[in-house]
Amino acid sequence: MSLRPASPALTSPAAPTRRRVLTASAAAAGAFALASAGGTAWAAPTHQFEAETRTGRRAPGAAGEPSVVVRWNQATMDAILGRYQAAGNRFGPATVNARILAIVHNCVYDAWACYDRVASGTRFGGSLRRPRAERTLDHKNEAVSYAAHLALLEFFPEYKVAIDSMLRSLGYDPDLTAPRRGTPAWIGRRTAQAVLDYRHGDGANQLGTPPYADTTGYVPKNPPQIAGAYDPSIVVAPEHWAPLVVGGKLQKYLTPQFAVMKPFALRRPDQFTVAAPPAYPSVRMTAAVEELLAISAALTDEQKCIAEFWLNDDVTPPGAQQMWGRFVSARDGYDIDEDAKLFFGLNMAECDAAIGSWAVKRDYDFARPSTLIPYDRRGQQVRSWGGPGHGTVTMDGVDWQAYVAVPPFPATVSGHSTFSGAASEFLRRFTGTDAFGDSYRFKAGTSTVEPGLTPHTDVVLTWSTFSEAAHQAGISRVYGGMHWSFDNEPGIEMGHKIGKVVHRQAMCYFNGAH
Repeated sequence: MSLRPASPALTSPAAPTRRRVLTASAAAAGAFALASAGGTAWAAPTHQFEAETRTGRRAPGAAGEPSVVVRWNQATMDAILGRYQAAGNRFGPATVNARILAIVHNCVYDAWACYDRVASGTRFGGSLRRPRAERTLDHKNEAVSYAAHLALLEFFPEYKVAIDSMLRSLGYDPDLTAPRRGTPAWIGRRTAQAVLDYRHGDGANQLGTPPYADTTGYVPKNPPQIAGAYDPSIVVAPEHWAPLVVGGKLQKYLTPQFAVMKPFALRRPDQFTVAAPPAYPSVRMTAAVEELLAISAALTDEQKCIAEFWLNDDVTPPGAQQMWGRFVSARDGYDIDEDAKLFFGLNMAECDAAIGSWAVKRDYDFARPSTLIPYDRRGQQVRSWGGPGHGTVTMDGVDWQAYVAVPPFPATVSGHSTFSGAASEFLRRFTGTDAFGDSYRFKAGTSTVEPGLTPHTDVVLTWSTFSEAAHQAGISRVYGGMHWSFDNEPGIEMGHKIGKVVHRQAMCYFNGAH
């Protein structure tokens, strides 16, 4: 396994990550970088808003400023990043993050729907619809902002000062906790509180001690393995997941209860599934091991860049898909009406992808390559990547390691692939086209796995379609050595099925037919 230091907490509000272009407006600052985990207010960057791209490009005719929906989306991502980076963790919890983003944008959507002519909210339907004269942009902005403010306070109470500051920067009073009935502030708070109350009982155990603690009683079949010192003698069931001890910290299965959590659009968590992984030992499993060994031994700079780019440790899954949404919004000049629907549907898809993929992971509990390959090839000489800066070497198979860090949950099915497939399908249906058009230049020597060495020259990653982006996100996990091929393509396909179901249900809400 590749052991890399944790990403530092953000220290400067004006310092974007390698894949974020933060937004700002003098009158209504939208996206804010966190200075610390202690509740310090976010400060607005000084540069002007750009389309959310890896390159910083803006599409001709794109809106000059993002809607409040986009601003609160970025603020939610900043809070997510601030929390896990301040704790010194490499990854934010993908399942929890997907749920937070879905609920925040559910709150935003339900507030917005009260000012639309036909849209139904998820909790009140059309019963809180405001008269035509009140359906103004100012009222929508206010209702959406109070809804997002209440939701963020629910999930990030340690950032209250920052969250209040953002609401105040948009021209609203964070101390207005009992607004007059029927006002935009009342609509925002009323609809958001209903969504939050409903989701308290969805099975995620948000209110547990600690929050999101396992409620299923999961116990791994294998004892822990120390990363970098694999011991095959203690293995009980090599085909099953084994937790790792990384830097002295024991991995614990991340939120196994999401496998039974109430979905947003799926009929049940296991509505879709994938074929079972190959038996171990078997001819198919031997072929899967050989495939990963061959990939590892022949890793190209482009494959390394793909593995690292989609690792998402600077945006955290499903953060990459939020950037897809922000790119679309800027590219197509969306306003608050389109953004409220776009980010609601996108994040319903992401949360249901988390639930669906975790249901499969629970069923199969299958081993990661980082433990099964060392067990399978112990005592044998293999050719493989030898660690940062070592290139391809011959080693005892027991020392095999992945190119990127490995998260704490079973392999099959790939959550990354499912997230990406669901997002690409929803966005394709929502926009009416698979066209994407984003790209990223991975500059020479900027790898955090092999700093100063990889890539040797700039590598440009391009995605002309959402499908291409989803495919690359999925295959990145195979290049990185954290997933098998049989985790990837089936995950993307399952994600497409989830995205289709979510889009169909979202359109019912949008059209007032739910």
